[in-house]
Amino acid sequence: MVDFQGAFMRFRQQGKVLFKILGALVGLVFIGFGVQDRIEHSNIRKLGKRAVVEPIGQYTEFKQSGSSTYTAEFHYTTVDGQPIVTKSSFPEEVLEEFKAGKPVEVIYQANDPGTFVFASEKPSWTLIVVGAVIFLAAIVLA
Repeated sequence: MVDFQGAFMRFRQQGKVLFKILGALVGLVFIGFGVQDRIEHSNIRKLGKRAVVEPIGQYTEFKQSGSSTYTAEFHYTTVDGQPIVTKSSFPEEVLEEFKAGKPVEVIYQANDPGTFVFASEKPSWTLIVVGAVIFLAAIVLA
């Protein structure tokens, strides 16, 4: 006689273990990308060069889940006189600085001047927190 209930229980237990493993891996990937992003941000701030961005004429706003992200084309000149034009997203705080007429400063990589962070921008914890939540949920809830 075939024990269907026992087979189902073993299958269900294997599914829980697989869910825990996959969830933990996804969480760790998010954490890894978050840490990498914070390290890159920190390195640019430590080793980069500063420049003042020309005021932006227009920007695009993307609204999602109650928050807004903005995108615009930025123009600035490197310390050695190279003009840089690059399109990038930016946080609302930077938009407020532009609207207030304040000079907006960027810190760019000396070897890749098109890669920059805003001087007033703080590195995000979002990916790390989301990864930790996914990791813990997979381990605890599965």
